Amino acid sequence: MIRKGLLFSALLGMTTLTQAQVNIHIDTQNPGVRVSPNLYGIFYEDINHAADGGLYAELVRNRSFEDNDKTAEAWKTYQGATMTLVNSAKKQLNRAQKNYLEVNFTGKGTSGISNEGFWGINTVKGRTYKLSFWAKGKLNGNLKVYLGCNCGKKMFAVANINEKITNKWKKYTAEFTATNNHEKARLWITSEGKGTVDFDVVSLFPPTFNNRENGLRPDLASMLKALHPKFFRFPGGCFVEGQQSPDNAFRWERTIGPIEQRPGHWNVNWGYRTTDGIGFDEYLQMAEDLGAKPLYVVNVGIWHGGFTPVDSIQPWIDEALNALEYANGDVTTKYGALRAKNGHPEPYHIEYIEIGNENNQEDPTQQSDQYYKRYQLFRDAILAKYPKMHIIGNVVAWGNDHPKWNSDEQVELLDEHYYRNPAWFANNFHKYDSYERGKHDIYVGEYAVTQGFGVNGSLDAALGEAVYMMGIENNSDVVKMASYAPIFANLNDLKWRPDMIQFNAKSAFGTPSYYVQKMMADHIGTRVLHVAQDNPYQTDLEAKLVSPEKSKLGFATWATQASYQLVSVNDKPVDQKYTALKGDWHHEDNIISQKGNGESCLNIGDMLVSNHSTIKLRARKDSGAEGFMLVFNYIDENNYSWVNFGGWGNTQHGIEQVVNGAKMQIATKTGKVETGKWYDITFEQDGDKLKAWLNDELIFDTKLQQNTTPGIFSTATLDELQGDVIVKIANTSEENTTCQIDLDGYQVKQGEVIRLSSAKGIHENSIDTPTLVVPMTETVSPHHDKLQLTIPAFSLNIVRLKR
Repeated sequence: MIRKGLLFSALLGMTTLTQAQVNIHIDTQNPGVRVSPNLYGIFYEDINHAADGGLYAELVRNRSFEDNDKTAEAWKTYQGATMTLVNSAKKQLNRAQKNYLEVNFTGKGTSGISNEGFWGINTVKGRTYKLSFWAKGKLNGNLKVYLGCNCGKKMFAVANINEKITNKWKKYTAEFTATNNHEKARLWITSEGKGTVDFDVVSLFPPTFNNRENGLRPDLASMLKALHPKFFRFPGGCFVEGQQSPDNAFRWERTIGPIEQRPGHWNVNWGYRTTDGIGFDEYLQMAEDLGAKPLYVVNVGIWHGGFTPVDSIQPWIDEALNALEYANGDVTTKYGALRAKNGHPEPYHIEYIEIGNENNQEDPTQQSDQYYKRYQLFRDAILAKYPKMHIIGNVVAWGNDHPKWNSDEQVELLDEHYYRNPAWFANNFHKYDSYERGKHDIYVGEYAVTQGFGVNGSLDAALGEAVYMMGIENNSDVVKMASYAPIFANLNDLKWRPDMIQFNAKSAFGTPSYYVQKMMADHIGTRVLHVAQDNPYQTDLEAKLVSPEKSKLGFATWATQASYQLVSVNDKPVDQKYTALKGDWHHEDNIISQKGNGESCLNIGDMLVSNHSTIKLRARKDSGAEGFMLVFNYIDENNYSWVNFGGWGNTQHGIEQVVNGAKMQIATKTGKVETGKWYDITFEQDGDKLKAWLNDELIFDTKLQQNTTPGIFSTATLDELQGDVIVKIANTSEENTTCQIDLDGYQVKQGEVIRLSSAKGIHENSIDTPTLVVPMTETVSPHHDKLQLTIPAFSLNIVRLKR
């Protein structure tokens, strides 16, 4: 964090203050419930190349030549050399490695192959790299390995393999130190000799976090360490379940041991193959290195697209029990001995296990077959062997703000997941205040602003999450654990946005959400203190009108060909010109048609329409995957709304807003449209109030929403070890204010404010501006049991007052 020394009187002299003072009275004499010792943790899933090309420090892409059975992806030849991908059961390295690469060196000058790494290999001057590979064949000469430029002529780190290549598979190693910086280097394997060499499992590592073999990228792992996580949930997420086949699920026994014995598997859910270089043992070692309790999520015999019948899931139960024995068993047990053989004689001590991932949806076709019976079978088997294990169950994970455990089966913790917009999180500050106590506890296993977050993740998004977390802390007698999701994203493969740590081969940055997670974890306290907040200007923060007074109309399609006819606006016929922003749009005889199947195809008219209007049109789906959309409130390509009929694969209708380029849902309803049929649509807008009819059926009667909920939110805790009072104040509005904190006789002599703030809520960090929104620390001077403080707009303020 950045420390910024300021005189408090200077803060009070700020001239931008426009609101009355907020008074925050804290009852320090009657401490409340104990803060859960498991706030907060982290949840890791291999998504957006979070592992290979990310946290896993391996620098070679497609190291085992398994990413594609037809071509050697990420590899290329040099100076006349040729390469052939070979699949031969008789000649392969072992049963785990199906493919290998046969390379013919020309002997006419230098020839060979190279690997691009994961969108470039970052070469750092003075850094030593460790190379290993398996090879066999016949070569009249030696191999030279180096890190070099894309053309192969400039060498930044070089080593010679002086051992002769034999006709039997053998592992070769080398180390070299870089003499230059280059963020887009390649790994080159060349020779001046002639011959044919087979390669497999070509691996290159830089120095790793805690100097672990087969370890982690230090900067990314250090950012996790800085969060001081209390627990570490792994390996997912949808990654646990896999897709298409149980072979694409996470099968822990296939992910341990030497890397050449790991077959890897298709991470079908997120669109790429994983080496499983971060395997079960590495996950456990990571938890240990981070000082976090491991929380293992087990597969209950369900994958995306299929399942093992519930009366046949014993092998899945056995797999889970074997994993626990590997983690917790004595070295005299089968799997405990295997753990010791792999380098860790002491148990890892898994205390928490989650039975399934999002496998308890109301719709049984959504990876949710007979969940309660599966849960019961797993729970009973686990507790029979590990009676002190903390068991976590699944509840509805999407489409429900109040999921319930609808079973008489006993469960200790329920895993709730929430992906919403900033306003939802702020509005749920009191979500758990009235939650039933004494029945079961809550683990908020995945939560994040995923609608209206900007591009990488805005300050507005982080502040919404902060308010929600403050509510969690107030109710940590029932909400025992929480973890943001997801953590990582390689900027070259963004499958999911936003993610709190984003990176390329060279650099990484944290979003404002990352810093909220760090601030909240660093200043947690041990007992909740009751707060009475007097906010005299709350009525001034009522939500402003979302819809613009004047805007444009248009049409849109998504993977569909459709036709439209605008009939009238306020009962008057309309003849307007259109601008096709994306797609293949045609205009003939008052019919506007989209002839392509692209996504988010927009065609916008030139007429300005009031936000108090009635629009009538006709629409027809001509072909494709979905239906048709009316665009309204159009200001620019990053700010508009639409009514979507037959969206989401022609399964439901919806109204969505796009705010600063990020989309959020306002309302949805099950429904579809027929191909080739004309529909009459009526759309009424009265400010933010919306109504939409499809033919004569009223589909929507709803209202546009603010992306954020403006206000002042405050909580407090007592750190009994330090004697500190910790006050958290979030200002989600665009107005600065002041507050007076009254500690009810609790005498404090000094303090500091850790503040996350920026001039605008839409501000965010990026790879080029990684520190635009970061915490800053200021000293403050309380007077006995009181403190006056400036609270900037768009800010999270954590005030730590020392007795």
